[in-house]
Amino acid sequence: MKKALATIMIVLMLIPAVGAGTIDGSVTFLSGASQSTKQTREVSLALMALISARDDVKWDVTPDIEVLVDELLKEQNADGGWGYYFNEPSNVLDTSYAVIALTRAYPLMDVWEARDVKRAIDAGINYLLSAKEENGWGYVPGTPVSCYPTVVALWALGENGYTYNSRTVRDAVKYLESVNASSCEISSYEFLALRVIAYHSTGYPLGSEVADQLKDVLLKENLETKERAMLTYALVLVSPLDLDVARALKMLEEEGRASGDVFFWFNTPKLTSQTEVIASTSFALMALSHPLKVTIPSEAINPYAMPCRELKNMQNPDGGWGLVLNEPSDEKATYYALLGLEKCYPPNESVERALSWVRGAYERDSLWVRENGRMSVGYYYAIETLLHYGLLGEEEKAQAIETIRNAQLDYGLWGNTVLGPQPYDTALAVKALLDLGVPANDTLIQAAKEWLLSISSGGWGTHVTTPHFSYMLKPDVLTTITVLEALEEIATPDELKPHLEWLIEQRVNGGWAYWKTYYVWQKNREYPGTPSVELTVRATDLLLRHGYNYTSETLDFVMNARDSGLIRNKPIETASAILYLSRFQYVPPVSLNDVRAYMDTDLFEVIAPEMENESVAEIVDYLNDAFSGGFIASNGTEIGDGSYIVIASFGDYSIRPYNPYLPFHIGSDNVTVGNVTVPMNGSVALIPGKTPEGVVLFVLYGQGGEETVRDIFTTGFIKYIGGSAMVFVSENGRVRVIVVG
Repeated sequence: MKKALATIMIVLMLIPAVGAGTIDGSVTFLSGASQSTKQTREVSLALMALISARDDVKWDVTPDIEVLVDELLKEQNADGGWGYYFNEPSNVLDTSYAVIALTRAYPLMDVWEARDVKRAIDAGINYLLSAKEENGWGYVPGTPVSCYPTVVALWALGENGYTYNSRTVRDAVKYLESVNASSCEISSYEFLALRVIAYHSTGYPLGSEVADQLKDVLLKENLETKERAMLTYALVLVSPLDLDVARALKMLEEEGRASGDVFFWFNTPKLTSQTEVIASTSFALMALSHPLKVTIPSEAINPYAMPCRELKNMQNPDGGWGLVLNEPSDEKATYYALLGLEKCYPPNESVERALSWVRGAYERDSLWVRENGRMSVGYYYAIETLLHYGLLGEEEKAQAIETIRNAQLDYGLWGNTVLGPQPYDTALAVKALLDLGVPANDTLIQAAKEWLLSISSGGWGTHVTTPHFSYMLKPDVLTTITVLEALEEIATPDELKPHLEWLIEQRVNGGWAYWKTYYVWQKNREYPGTPSVELTVRATDLLLRHGYNYTSETLDFVMNARDSGLIRNKPIETASAILYLSRFQYVPPVSLNDVRAYMDTDLFEVIAPEMENESVAEIVDYLNDAFSGGFIASNGTEIGDGSYIVIASFGDYSIRPYNPYLPFHIGSDNVTVGNVTVPMNGSVALIPGKTPEGVVLFVLYGQGGEETVRDIFTTGFIKYIGGSAMVFVSENGRVRVIVVG
């Protein structure tokens, strides 16, 4: 059998290292080669490797795993051990490898086979315990203690729950710590790797210096392929994934060879040594598949979920909605509630009942306006509701226009007889007249415009008129927005500009309140106002129409208001939240795992506006070599519908449109990604996003992070990305990697 494998290796060595994918190819190789060997160690290592990589291939390797499990069960000796070859006397080394392999296979077995596997494991452990000498194991019971069987037996016990609290483990560790690595029957590097693996299995404390030692050896020393595979596997067990680990994995992968659909590793053939193709490939596969085991975040809820049911449930029995839950129905609340329900449900009985109530309110309000000679808020919103649903005929529109005209205090002015003309009443009247079809150049409309612009250079509020003078009380946001919504159809941009700037200045705590601040006389101090969703959404929309964009900030505010309970039991606030959230397309949750999968199937454009063309070309070349998808340098900076890799400075791109689930905030000198906050300088963040037809990988960096960005690609780290995001932090000359989520 050894001759057959040797012949295979001579043929494979002559074939260039191209062809199979690393993981897929090595799984294919081990599935075949392991069934051609009768060595217990090789079958066991192959079984361990196939179990490790079973989730990293697109086909089911369970049948191959079951074949090897059955082979080990069948060849177990009566004393509970296994021999070097099947049907040979038991020894400690091969029994240990078999026990490790079966222990890892046990969770995958069905209930009946699991019972047989458990019996075999228990018998194997009993054999090992009975074979132990005072401080370790020899190759067979009664022979001198030796480092190789001792370290593998320790590994086997650790896999089965034996910890450093066990005297058996402590004895073995004490012996192994006393061994001079150069005197061990295996190479000092293999001994180092197995010792780390065994200690790790028992929970023996391994400090960061062990990982540093492994990195130094892997990155600096000239190693045999099997040694590199074993040391790399040991490294990924004890070190979180970072750039040095990625470099080590890349070096290991580059030593592999491909032939058709198989991929494998082997030592350089020598007269006095074997190629160790199965062992080398098994340890390499376990090393390369381990970093892929990143927890995929659980599915997130739609961040733009609208509180539709809450709004519907606040409808009063008469069909309208009150300003607050269970209060009498109100025209403004009902207007907003109906607009909100349109975004939630098709027309239904709730809408019909509401419109019936509005029709009755319109008649009552019309009569009130005629009798009192004043414009009312209720009348305005009743008109707007009926106009929206096309329920006012031409004759009714003419009557409404006449009713509003007759409610003037003076030509083009509406208000009350106590305080005189009011900006709020006048704005409602003007907006209603315009919506009813009165042209903007109507003299009445123009008179109202001139008066409104003449009484303020900023915001508007309650206006007081006396026989001798007039003045305005503290301007408020509601009145100002209402006036601007009326004026924007009839005033010039220059006329509106100072008032829009005043409105911008009133922003507080992420939104707009009735007043930015208010004074409490009893406490002799000023307090910030509490923003409302209605005013914030109206202000945002108004400002956006004039070139001021607060879309993202308002989205944050509205979602927070929804989630915090700020809008609870308030129909206008709830409806305003629905109206705003309905504009944003639902973006499915996305993780770096998803981006990694797309890299093997999709075409990516690489956008790097601040990077030199040569550096971009180097990254593109590496990506095309490392993945099955395609990668090209983009000529532009815009993100379209496909898949992209965007390499840019923090703040150059907005993340929320592509990933609304991940908290991302840039401060003055730090950046927050998820629940991780790090200094901006020297840091890099990998953030996934979703486009309509693909994904986007944002590689964002601060000053001094350019070299880390390059290393993420050129070291091969990019192949092991996973989680909700990743953050790279430069600390004391080294780069630490933090997985978010």
